[in-house]
Amino acid sequence: MKCFYHQEVDAAGLCKSCGRGLCRECIAEVGLSCSCRNRCEADVATLNDLVERGRTAYQKTSATYFQSGWFILLLGIPFLVLGVAGVSSGTGGEWGYFLLTMGVLFMGWGVSHFISARRLRQK
Repeated sequence: MKCFYHQEVDAAGLCKSCGRGLCRECIAEVGLSCSCRNRCEADVATLNDLVERGRTAYQKTSATYFQSGWFILLLGIPFLVLGVAGVSSGTGGEWGYFLLTMGVLFMGWGVSHFISARRLRQK
């Protein structure tokens, strides 16, 4: 393959942005990537930044799911306790069943966040 800009010179690399073959004179190193000198350097820097963000996205998302899982579980505990107390005493009526249902839903939602956090952490 020949250099896109100098047809008589062999290419030493490819631009990460436009894919053109480049000789040593035309290559600009941007991080660990090659780009067209004075043409694609900003685009390649942006691509490198996106790749780096993608590497840490699963870890950050996993941590967020784990934290929200704790919050939702802690939110569900009072609903569950009040619901069980209302249903077992017999005086809670409809509110006891409502609180019990909400507590169960919150607990299930919190557990699902923990499962999602675990799956994302493994990626």
